Amino acid sequence: MNVSGSLIINRTPDDLWNLLLDPRVLRRCLPGCEELEPDGIDSFRVKIKVGLGLIKGRFKGSVKLLDVQPSQSYRLEVRARGTTGFVDGGSSIRLRPVEGGTKTELHYEGEARVGGVVATMGARLFQGAAQSFADDFFRSLREM
Repeated sequence: MNVSGSLIINRTPDDLWNLLLDPRVLRRCLPGCEELEPDGIDSFRVKIKVGLGLIKGRFKGSVKLLDVQPSQSYRLEVRARGTTGFVDGGSSIRLRPVEGGTKTELHYEGEARVGGVVATMGARLFQGAAQSFADDFFRSLREM
């Protein structure tokens, strides 16, 4: 499944960049996130509680930042496992200054692969849920 979008955030690229790297901010913005802790350079441990209709579960895994270009872009890779299956995916984030650098256009593209019971039970629901998850995250980030 794939998700993408863009939005304008009322922050400079540097300010937004700092938010996108702050584990406390990310934890508050990620729907269902129970833990997001640094685990080395550009790496985090994550625990997320997911509920999709009747399918519910907790996932533990890792988040890694790759191809980091400060205040411009990075790629995020996620690997998480739970009792109901797994989620592996990635997302690219790009920032572009707008309105003389007082605001930032944030563009994202992501993909995810799911497996196990969670995939067989709710495969049709995942595309809409994934886009909703991304929309919720970026809406929360915009309100920071």
